[in-house]
Formats: sequence, C-alpha cells, structure tokens
Amino acid sequence: MKIGGSKHVLRKEIVEAKKRFSAEQLRDFSNEVIQTLELTSLFQQAQNVLSYYSLVDEVDTHKLMSDYAHSKRFVLPVVKGEELLLKEFRLGQKMKKGALGISEPEGGDEFVDFDSIDLIIVPGVAFDRKLNRLGRGKGYYDRLLSQLKSPKIGICFDFQLLESIPVEDWDIKMDMIVAQNEIVIG
Repeated sequence: MKIGGSKHVLRKEIVEAKKRFSAEQLRDFSNEVIQTLELTSLFQQAQNVLSYYSLVDEVDTHKLMSDYAHSKRFVLPVVKGEELLLKEFRLGQKMKKGALGISEPEGGDEFVDFDSIDLIIVPGVAFDRKLNRLGRGKGYYDRLLSQLKSPKIGICFDFQLLESIPVEDWDIKMDMIVAQNEIVIG
C-alpha cells in the first residue's frame, strides 16, 4: 500500500483500507493476531496485563480477556479529561460508553500500581517495522505509556504494519508488534 507523508493522511488511508474488508474478514484477521499474541512468551508469562476494550475496527480483545480472565488480571484505560486512568476489568462487569465512545469498566477504584503491570497490549491506527505507533491523534496513549516501564506489544492487522510511519519526539515506541503473519521485535 502506498502511504502518504502526514499522520492525518495516513489515518485516512488506513480507514479506507479497513473498508475493503467485511466484518467477518476483520474478525478472522483478529483471531489470527490474537492466536499469535497468545504464543509469545511476554503474554504467556504476564499476570497483570494492561489491554484495551476494542472498537469494532480494531483487533478484537474481548474474547482474549474473557478467555484469560481467570488466570490473568486485565486493566483497561478510562478517559478522564485529557488523560487515561486505569481500572481493573472483571469478567461480567458492567461496561459503559466513555467520552470517546469506547466501553470502559463502570465503577471500581482507579488502578495505580503501575509497577505490577507485566505487559501492555496497545492498539494503533498503524505501526511500522521500526516499532513506531500511530494512534488516533489525541495523544492519550503516548501520555499514559510514557509513565509505564512494562513491555509494550502493538497489535494490528497486516495492512496496518508499514515500512515507515511519520513520528514525533513524544511518540512512544513498542517493544514488539504482532500482526496476522508477522512479529516485529526490537
């Protein structure tokens, strides 16, 4: 896929690329990504995982969290103002639509034990083979990730993994990227 130079243009191009696939195809692609993620030692060894509650156009994390809810603790981001707070996710817990239309755990205390997080599973609009991530443009994840030392795995569909993406000084690199048919390790 030929990719334009600016982050704004690239975001639009990825949105258009997603439209070429049916919901069923994206679900199948998600399953491939998650199956590969599950094979990584980082995921297998992690007890406390900061994940995300996927939107319809992202790699689906819902089944992953329900499959491992009894053996791993999952923490999810919650939007508060310009920041992301963390809350523990429990299977069967009520979720509510947050400020950005993303489902977030309802109630519960803020999770603040950042040092106990063993692994961070990160969404993105696009990633590159230099382990850079392009988000949705609000900077929420970059601000949160800058506070965390845990390994970061970006997960994406194959068409979201590019040779190079535009980056800024504040963009946080991943330690690994898992796509359907490729793993990129730093």
